[in-house]
Amino acid sequence: MATDFGLLDTAATGWDKVAEELKKVEGRYRSAVLPITTGSGWVGVSAIAANRRSVGTHYEYLAAQTQAKATAKVLRAGRERFAELKKVLDSARADAVAAGMKVSEQGRVAYDYDRLTGQERADLQADSKALQSVKENEGAWAEHIDACVRSFDEADKDLKASLETVITDTIGGGNANDMTFGSGFNGQAKGDMIAAAPPKAGDEVSLDLSSLMMNPKTETLSMWSARAQGDIVARLSGNPEWGKLYSRYVSGAVSLAAFARATGVTVPGVSALIQAYRNPGVPLNAPGTLTARLINGSMNVPGTANALNGVSPAVRSALGGSHAVAAQYGSYMKNGALITPTASQANLLTVAESGGLANAAKAAGAMRGLGVVGSAGATLYGVANLSTYDSEKIANNPDKFASDLTGTAFNATLTAAMIAPNPVTVGLAVGTGVIYAGALVWENRENIADAWNTSTDWVGDKAEDLGKGIASGASKVGKFLNPFD
Repeated sequence: MATDFGLLDTAATGWDKVAEELKKVEGRYRSAVLPITTGSGWVGVSAIAANRRSVGTHYEYLAAQTQAKATAKVLRAGRERFAELKKVLDSARADAVAAGMKVSEQGRVAYDYDRLTGQERADLQADSKALQSVKENEGAWAEHIDACVRSFDEADKDLKASLETVITDTIGGGNANDMTFGSGFNGQAKGDMIAAAPPKAGDEVSLDLSSLMMNPKTETLSMWSARAQGDIVARLSGNPEWGKLYSRYVSGAVSLAAFARATGVTVPGVSALIQAYRNPGVPLNAPGTLTARLINGSMNVPGTANALNGVSPAVRSALGGSHAVAAQYGSYMKNGALITPTASQANLLTVAESGGLANAAKAAGAMRGLGVVGSAGATLYGVANLSTYDSEKIANNPDKFASDLTGTAFNATLTAAMIAPNPVTVGLAVGTGVIYAGALVWENRENIADAWNTSTDWVGDKAEDLGKGIASGASKVGKFLNPFD
């Protein structure tokens, strides 16, 4: 806790200066020595041999610069990781103290009995269950702080392994002019932080998952979800930058998907509402049932019938809903006329009331049923997410709160419209969808395009490396993630 991690930055600056000096020497060698072996004044076998040696020496001057710069990069990355881990440990200690614990300078945790009055201590000593709870809390906080300290040890090992990799001349992977065969400078050094060698089979591996926990003071449920996924990728791959990029990708992709869903409901919904008011005798289709209607033949689209000729009616009905069941249990009288709905138009509440839940499921079909479950689940998630907001979080990020609030309202009205399509429920879904789409556009007006572009570039350029990194990280985690191993 008392270490000055800024010294790593000082060392990194020193290595940058080394690279600058090496560049000067390399320039002088290139201009003053190399030409001697290629000029007209020296020819023959000796000139060829000297040129080969000189080219090799010139390569080493270039490789030395690469190695020096990579060393500086690794040192700065180590400083950043140590500084972040120190913040985590500081926060863990503060949380433990706030929970009634004392934490010594050696990291030992004990319940702070000094906070209690004499009577409170006496009452606690007389209550065996309370004492047991105190012991359990002491153990939990001690384990939490120990995990934070172990993270320092892992980071220290990673930094050591990274520095050793930087200074190791790559045998067989160097430049064609590399004549040192593993004993020279590393011209392939990248300066990336890597994970230390994975433990041998049977070794116990501890993993600190404290950073994966939600921070209720600063995070909402949706913020935590994106950040935690990024943290998992960072831990498994050993590369924090991949974790940050993955979080951006998740946030951007989710926002784009939500926008597509909102507009996908509002555009056809407006058209359906117009048709419904023009011809009130025609019932509305439930939102999100376009594919189901194509499958079960509710829509007359050229070519569709031929494409589905090989699909049995039973399969179509199972996926897109049963017209017969919808008509039998969902028909109703309106203005003196009998209205017979299709599978995508049936009010599932009416069908369930007349024919039971089993027939309601048959009328809905698998695709509409999954849509109802998905929208209902999204509504519950939205409510849970909104419950994590307080006035401070709203003030700090009003745009995010607006999109979360309108998104929850949209999913709630969409669920109602998918269960019981009528001008009221569909109209509410369309209205909240328009507002939600607008809130998403405003919230992400600056970063959604950038997040998407960055993520697509990343998928193309880094997916293979990420896969290797995650495989290595998963191997390192080992028994911690697989208790049956």
